[in-house]
Amino acid sequence: MSIKKILIFLLILFLRFPCFAETKYTHSAIDNILNRKSIRSFSNKKVEQEKINLILKSAMAAPSAMNKQPWEIIVVTDSKKLEQIAKDIPNASYSKTSQLTIIVCGNTDISEKFWLQDCCAMTENILLAVEGLGLGAVWCAVYPFEDKVEKVKKLFNLPENIIPLNVIPIGYSAIKEKPKQKYDSKKIHTNNW
Repeated sequence: MSIKKILIFLLILFLRFPCFAETKYTHSAIDNILNRKSIRSFSNKKVEQEKINLILKSAMAAPSAMNKQPWEIIVVTDSKKLEQIAKDIPNASYSKTSQLTIIVCGNTDISEKFWLQDCCAMTENILLAVEGLGLGAVWCAVYPFEDKVEKVKKLFNLPENIIPLNVIPIGYSAIKEKPKQKYDSKKIHTNNW
């Protein structure tokens, strides 16, 4: 077989089956992780329902110990509730200008031991989904602060077994924020301390 025929054969193969061709490996998931940032200032543009649905689906794709999924989510879009969150939980004052706030809660009846870890994994999924959708968000701690936990429980009439982990104001960013470089090689230990 001549070189010309081999080249033609390879060209046809690459055109017909692109998987054989060299493809550019994209790092979209990695880029999304590295570009995630905390946004604390929001525009008044409403978050579309389809984006809210994608955030919630992404949230529930989180890993969970023994797949118990001990999470509960409160989606807040009511402006009076958002203002009340901002008033009652000072570190979540950003809810006042957000168009959407998600509260991640753990259900201790489902998992008393691992609700915290599972809900933290869910929270990270929410933050990454928000970044991927061109929105901004900030994780505002509620748990383990008893006063904040009680305020959220009272505001949303939560049952005793439901513990609010955090409040996440979400929306379109009103400012241009750059991600922080947090990589620190001094924090890495290989095979031993």
